[in-house]
Amino acid sequence: MQILTNINLVKFQAIFQILILLAIACDDHGIEPRPETPVDKISGFSGRVTFINEWPDSIKRAFVVVFQNPLLTPGDFTVFNLKFLSREIPLGAVTYQYSSLDSAFIPSVPGPFPPGTYAYIAVAQQSTDELSLARKDWFVTGIYYVNGDTTQPGTMVIPDSTFVENINITVDFNNPPPQPPGYN
Repeated sequence: MQILTNINLVKFQAIFQILILLAIACDDHGIEPRPETPVDKISGFSGRVTFINEWPDSIKRAFVVVFQNPLLTPGDFTVFNLKFLSREIPLGAVTYQYSSLDSAFIPSVPGPFPPGTYAYIAVAQQSTDELSLARKDWFVTGIYYVNGDTTQPGTMVIPDSTFVENINITVDFNNPPPQPPGYN
C-alpha cells in the first residue's frame, strides 16, 4: 500500500510540474501569436547596390554578404563569421535594394537582425556551377565604405532597436576592390 501511495505522489508531482512549466511557457498570451515588434523597435539594416559597367558572362550568382569580424586571413572567411547572405541578386541588375528583413540564406528566417558591429559588408560573386562556401570560389566585386573612404571597408554598427539604412555599395565590374585573403 505504501508503494502505491508513493507512486501516486510521484505522478501528482510530475503532472503538477508539467502544468507549471506550461503556464510559464504560455506567459500572458496563451496560445495566441506574440504581438509583432513595432517597426521603430526592429534592429536591422538596408541599402542599395548600384552596378556600373557590364556584368561579366562568367558570373553565375551574386550576393550581399555581411561578416561580423574583419577578413584578415583566409580562416576568417567562415560560415561562423558570415552573419548575412542575401538571396541571389538578379544577374544583369542595374540596382538592387536589400534589407535584413527580407528573405535570405543566412539567417534563414526573416526578421530583426542582431544589434552589433559588423566589419565587412560586400557584394560577392561566384562563377561555380553550384553554390559554394569555400573562400576560393568567391570574388568580391563591391564593398561598403563609410563616407567615400575607399582605403578600408566600412563598419556597420546596429544599435539595439535601431534599423540602419543607406548601407549602399557600388559595384564597378571594371575596377573591383582589393580582395580579402584567400582568393586564388
